[in-house]
Amino acid sequence: MRIVDLTGPMYHGMWTYGPPYPKVIVEEIPQPEFIEYPTYSWRFELGAQTGTYLETSLHMFREGPKLMDIPVESLFMIPTAVIKVDVKPLTPITVAQLEAAAPEISEGETILVATGWADHHWHHSDMVTDCPHFEGPAMHWILDHKPFMMAGDMPRFDSWDDPQHFFHRFFEMGTLLLAPLFNVGAIQASRGKLVALPMKIDETCAAPARVLFVEE
Repeated sequence: MRIVDLTGPMYHGMWTYGPPYPKVIVEEIPQPEFIEYPTYSWRFELGAQTGTYLETSLHMFREGPKLMDIPVESLFMIPTAVIKVDVKPLTPITVAQLEAAAPEISEGETILVATGWADHHWHHSDMVTDCPHFEGPAMHWILDHKPFMMAGDMPRFDSWDDPQHFFHRFFEMGTLLLAPLFNVGAIQASRGKLVALPMKIDETCAAPARVLFVEE
């Protein structure tokens, strides 16, 4: 068995989606006066969609489930199909690319699309602004397979400049969104099992998650 950590590291001042999403703060706090011996600790400030996060349809629909209501056993060792494609910045992922690279996919699995984008841009300011995205037909091709979860290594699935308007169907189907993944270049298999365990926070559609890919 081989385990690949697909979680992107969160760091002070890292990229975000812009206002009203908060800036990311990771900073050391002073020594507490009530502790006599030296101690060290940190404070965090971040949004629900910071770093690698898992998200439910509550992001679009008020009747959607809170993230903490997703059964944790359903997020452990999920059968996953990996589709690796090569794309340039700000360019769409096409149906032809997905069909050419896709392994066998069954209903109810996770579909993971890996472009290598986050592996090379995670620590750069263009991570969000210049990332590749899905053309409408490509995302509908994915949704036609009825995945339990859709995962990718780009922070935006849709284009801000040319919206493809697929998210209504995406979340209406109850599909979970997992993104952006990091270290996808270390994946060697076209199929495996995914573990995606988010922080347990009430009243939210999304939260940062620790994500592992298991190759057997």
